Amino acid sequence: MTDVTPAEGTATVTVPAQRRAPQPPPEGRGRTEVADQVVLKIACVAAAEVPDVREVHTRTAPWGRSSSAEVRGGRATIRLHVGIAYPVQLRVVAARLREHVSRRVAVQTGLEVSRLDVIVTDLGGGPR
Repeated sequence: MTDVTPAEGTATVTVPAQRRAPQPPPEGRGRTEVADQVVLKIACVAAAEVPDVREVHTRTAPWGRSSSAEVRGGRATIRLHVGIAYPVQLRVVAARLREHVSRRVAVQTGLEVSRLDVIVTDLGGGPR
Protein backbone atom coordinates (compact mmCIF):
# COMPACT_ATOMS: atom_id res chain seq x y z
CA MET A 1 0.00 0.00 0.00
CA THR A 2 1.42 3.40 -0.94
CA ASP A 3 0.13 6.75 0.19
CA VAL A 4 1.34 9.84 -1.64
CA THR A 5 1.13 13.27 -0.13
CA PRO A 6 1.03 15.60 -3.14
CA ALA A 7 1.72 18.82 -1.22
CA GLU A 8 5.08 17.60 -0.01
CA GLY A 9 5.78 15.16 -2.82
CA THR A 10 6.88 12.39 -0.45
CA ALA A 11 5.57 8.85 -0.33
CA THR A 12 4.91 6.66 2.70
CA VAL A 13 5.22 2.96 2.12
CA THR A 14 3.80 0.44 4.58
CA VAL A 15 5.11 -3.07 4.12
CA PRO A 16 2.68 -5.76 5.37
CA ALA A 17 5.45 -7.55 7.30
CA GLN A 18 6.06 -4.38 9.35
CA ARG A 19 2.54 -4.19 10.71
CA ARG A 20 2.22 -5.07 14.36
CA ALA A 21 0.20 -8.08 15.32
CA PRO A 22 -2.91 -7.20 17.31
CA GLN A 23 -2.24 -7.25 21.04
CA PRO A 24 -4.44 -8.94 23.60
CA PRO A 25 -6.68 -6.66 25.68
CA PRO A 26 -4.90 -4.82 28.54
CA GLU A 27 -6.25 -7.15 31.23
CA GLY A 28 -4.63 -10.06 29.41
CA ARG A 29 -1.16 -8.50 29.24
CA GLY A 30 -0.22 -8.65 32.88
CA ARG A 31 -1.28 -8.26 36.46
CA THR A 32 -1.81 -5.16 38.56
CA GLU A 33 -1.13 -5.41 42.27
CA VAL A 34 -2.14 -2.70 44.71
CA ALA A 35 0.04 -2.50 47.82
CA ASP A 36 -1.44 -2.36 51.32
CA GLN A 37 0.00 1.13 51.84
CA VAL A 38 -1.69 2.42 48.68
CA VAL A 39 -5.08 1.16 49.86
CA LEU A 40 -4.42 2.71 53.27
CA LYS A 41 -3.56 6.08 51.71
CA ILE A 42 -6.73 6.09 49.61
CA ALA A 43 -8.80 5.06 52.64
CA CYS A 44 -7.30 7.77 54.86
CA VAL A 45 -7.85 10.51 52.30
CA ALA A 46 -11.43 9.33 51.73
CA ALA A 47 -12.10 9.15 55.48
CA ALA A 48 -10.91 12.73 55.95
CA GLU A 49 -13.54 13.82 53.39
CA VAL A 50 -16.41 12.57 55.55
CA PRO A 51 -18.19 15.30 57.53
CA ASP A 52 -17.54 15.15 61.30
CA VAL A 53 -14.34 13.11 60.91
CA ARG A 54 -11.79 15.41 62.53
CA GLU A 55 -8.64 13.31 62.15
CA VAL A 56 -7.43 10.01 60.72
CA HIS A 57 -4.55 8.50 62.67
CA THR A 58 -2.02 7.07 60.26
CA ARG A 59 1.05 7.01 62.48
CA THR A 60 1.26 7.15 66.22
CA ALA A 61 3.83 6.53 68.91
CA PRO A 62 5.21 2.96 69.06
CA TRP A 63 2.88 2.08 71.93
CA GLY A 64 -0.20 3.49 70.17
CA ARG A 65 -2.30 2.20 67.34
CA SER A 66 -2.48 3.40 63.79
CA SER A 67 -4.70 2.75 60.81
CA SER A 68 -3.88 -0.20 58.56
CA ALA A 69 -4.94 -2.01 55.40
CA GLU A 70 -4.32 -5.50 54.09
CA VAL A 71 -4.95 -6.76 50.56
CA ARG A 72 -5.53 -10.46 49.84
CA GLY A 73 -6.91 -11.81 46.64
CA GLY A 74 -9.29 -9.09 45.25
CA ARG A 75 -10.30 -7.89 48.73
CA ALA A 76 -9.11 -5.32 51.22
CA THR A 77 -9.49 -5.28 54.99
CA ILE A 78 -9.11 -1.82 56.53
CA ARG A 79 -8.83 -0.53 60.11
CA LEU A 80 -9.17 3.21 60.57
CA HIS A 81 -8.42 4.98 63.84
CA VAL A 82 -10.25 8.29 63.72
CA GLY A 83 -11.08 11.33 65.77
CA ILE A 84 -14.68 12.46 65.43
CA ALA A 85 -16.35 15.78 66.15
CA TYR A 86 -18.37 16.16 69.34
CA PRO A 87 -21.35 15.95 69.73
CA VAL A 88 -22.47 13.64 66.93
CA GLN A 89 -24.02 10.20 66.66
CA LEU A 90 -20.95 8.00 66.36
CA ARG A 91 -22.75 5.12 64.65
CA VAL A 92 -24.12 7.46 61.96
CA VAL A 93 -20.69 8.96 61.25
CA ALA A 94 -19.09 5.49 61.23
CA ALA A 95 -21.70 4.22 58.76
CA ARG A 96 -21.11 7.22 56.45
CA LEU A 97 -17.37 6.68 56.74
CA ARG A 98 -17.65 2.96 55.86
CA GLU A 99 -19.83 3.68 52.84
CA HIS A 100 -17.65 6.52 51.48
CA VAL A 101 -14.30 4.81 52.05
CA SER A 102 -15.48 1.47 50.64
CA ARG A 103 -16.80 3.16 47.51
CA ARG A 104 -13.63 5.23 46.96
CA VAL A 105 -11.31 2.25 47.45
CA ALA A 106 -13.41 0.14 45.05
CA VAL A 107 -13.51 2.84 42.37
CA GLN A 108 -9.81 3.70 42.57
CA THR A 109 -8.36 0.21 42.97
CA GLY A 110 -10.99 -2.27 41.78
CA LEU A 111 -10.75 -4.02 45.15
CA GLU A 112 -13.76 -4.99 47.22
CA VAL A 113 -13.59 -3.84 50.85
CA SER A 114 -14.57 -6.97 52.75
CA ARG A 115 -14.24 -5.36 56.18
CA LEU A 116 -13.76 -1.80 57.40
CA ASP A 117 -13.31 -1.39 61.15
CA VAL A 118 -13.75 2.12 62.53
CA ILE A 119 -12.04 2.74 65.86
CA VAL A 120 -12.99 6.07 67.41
CA THR A 121 -9.92 7.13 69.36
CA ASP A 122 -10.95 10.63 70.38
CA LEU A 123 -13.65 13.27 70.22
CA GLY A 124 -12.92 16.85 69.26
CA GLY A 125 -14.64 20.22 69.02
CA GLY A 126 -17.42 20.80 66.49
CA PRO A 127 -17.27 20.07 62.78
CA ARG A 128 -14.32 21.21 60.66
